[in-house]
Amino acid sequence: MKVLKVDIKSVNQFKIALIAILCFSVFINSYSIGWGLPSFNAWAADELIPSRVLDGIEKGFSQGWHFKYPPFHFYVLTILYSPILLLDSLNLVDVNSLSTYTILFYIGRFTSVVMGAGLVFVVYLCGRELYEERAAVFAALIAASLCPFVYYAKTINLEVPYLFWVMLSMLFYLRILKHQKLADYLLFSATAAIAVGTKDQAYGLYILTPIFIVYQNYLYLKQNNQDVRLKDAIMDEKVILAIALGFTIFFGIHNIVFNLQGFIKHVNLITAGDAQIRPRFERNILGYFSMFVQSFRHIRFAFGWPLYCLCMLGFFSAWLNKKKSYLLFCLLVPIVSYYLFYISVVFYNNVRYLLPSCLILALFGGQFIAEILNPARKFFQAKAVLITAIFVYTFAYAFSVNVLMDNDSRYYVEKWMEQNISKNEVVLGAGDRKYLPRLENYRSEVSRKPTLAVLAKTNPDYIIGTSGYDIRRFETTRPEYEFFDKLNRGELGYKLLFTYKSHPQWDLFNQKELQYRDIDQMYIYSNFDKINPEIRVFKRNK
Repeated sequence: MKVLKVDIKSVNQFKIALIAILCFSVFINSYSIGWGLPSFNAWAADELIPSRVLDGIEKGFSQGWHFKYPPFHFYVLTILYSPILLLDSLNLVDVNSLSTYTILFYIGRFTSVVMGAGLVFVVYLCGRELYEERAAVFAALIAASLCPFVYYAKTINLEVPYLFWVMLSMLFYLRILKHQKLADYLLFSATAAIAVGTKDQAYGLYILTPIFIVYQNYLYLKQNNQDVRLKDAIMDEKVILAIALGFTIFFGIHNIVFNLQGFIKHVNLITAGDAQIRPRFERNILGYFSMFVQSFRHIRFAFGWPLYCLCMLGFFSAWLNKKKSYLLFCLLVPIVSYYLFYISVVFYNNVRYLLPSCLILALFGGQFIAEILNPARKFFQAKAVLITAIFVYTFAYAFSVNVLMDNDSRYYVEKWMEQNISKNEVVLGAGDRKYLPRLENYRSEVSRKPTLAVLAKTNPDYIIGTSGYDIRRFETTRPEYEFFDKLNRGELGYKLLFTYKSHPQWDLFNQKELQYRDIDQMYIYSNFDKINPEIRVFKRNK
């Protein structure tokens, strides 16, 4: 009975620790949730702004409706927006007003916060399928501390939503490998279809994974019947029903019956549309190797150096004892599949593209930390102090995202504009409005492709530029390049009043790594360079 009491106490401690981690996740992800608001566009790149959802609702997500992202999260946001939309239909609020529209922004962003905490919990559940509870709690803590999640879990980007469904599918994938039950097959297929229906790139995870599942099913069936053939495993009821369910959900999400034309347009858009992604490596063996090396730099950036080293040590430690960590290594199948069939196909690398790998690596890290923090081993207290220090640093590292958002340079520039630019003066925003100060309260024009012709037509009193969208985006033969080149050299009749970029003391990122540079240089490519960009203010010469 005495041992039982100790075990219960230990279990309760882990439950409390998990709850604390989930609260920590909500806190760190909610902080600065109002970044760039109120606004009709806000400042997050590729954010699923409310107007995109409202457009889909207006068309019933049919009539040829399509967008560069699949529709599942549109449906989620539609349900969450419905109380506001009902009030709008009763003429009690105006959804097109800035205040009401901003509420929709907050609803979408807080949905990401909740799904971010849910994602951390699912990582914990995956850990429980793999090993004991203490290691699962550490894996959850690592996942909650990843700095890209601190960014994406407070915006309406699709990274956190699609990864929530991905990790849920990985949970059922692990259960399939352990138990080979029909329910897990169906749940894996359903969550995988939802993941792809949330963001297309998730498909890469599910090319090799079903093949591996079928092979494991073959080995399972062979245990009871040596005459079983691979064909029997493929035609197994579990496999057939799972495939049927997956495709049914996938086609249902894409509204194939009522919006086949829109689905075709969506596929054309993401495969041969107007995507601006350009390969950053040459298509040869050296290029593929360089991109592979760059992947580890991106993963290291996501974790921060200390936690990255711990997780990599966890990977190599598990490799030395592969039998014990067999299920853990099975999670590399979808990661290899993703790299081969998505990243290597688009031939483009980004921190957010490596987030599935980060989550799986967090599970290796959780196991390793639990092993080295075994109270029965030597130097337990010293190791506990070291691990605590690493997590304290990692918290500060991840919290740097919030600090940069809170001290975004555009807040300062907006205050300066309020004091120095009258409402009658014309302002030209040169670049994407997401990377500029908010100009809604001024006589303004925002041009993503500023040229001399645009300048002549607008005849602004002020030109506002941003490092997030400048001359480096254009070839030297483009008219936009000519505009920025002449503007920077003072040949357009405008002088540079000032440039501003805040430099908060609490910022543990290497800012040089985040600066936008030539596309063939090895650096950290992410949306973090869009936080706190350098703003340039030009004024027309008198």
